[in-house]
Amino acid sequence: MKKKKFSVLVIDDEEKICKIIKIFLDMSSRFSNVVLAKDALEGMMKLNNQEFDLIIVDKSMPNRTGLEFIENLKKSFKLGKVKVLLISGCLTKEETLFAMKLGVKNILVKPFNRQKLMEKIGTILDI
Repeated sequence: MKKKKFSVLVIDDEEKICKIIKIFLDMSSRFSNVVLAKDALEGMMKLNNQEFDLIIVDKSMPNRTGLEFIENLKKSFKLGKVKVLLISGCLTKEETLFAMKLGVKNILVKPFNRQKLMEKIGTILDI
């Protein structure tokens, strides 16, 4: 039986974080497509052009935060069911509660290692 391969969109204004996540995912045979975006606007543009199984988005970005991105994502009929992993160096209690209200069930705190990232992704995608 062939294992499903997943497509992932990574949105973070820190290029280094995007590249590290891409390297971690590329090390696994379960990911066929890892697309990077430097901010929420670029992320939305990429979402208009292709479908993803998972979006990994940073909370703190210029112009539009990851939480604002997720809020807009959930309002879209087409994208409302996309699975999301929120990453952040620091979340306030209010931000955490807002994320949960938006349906975010998984948050990964920076700094993280490959094992923690893959465990979270495995939980989200039922791998």
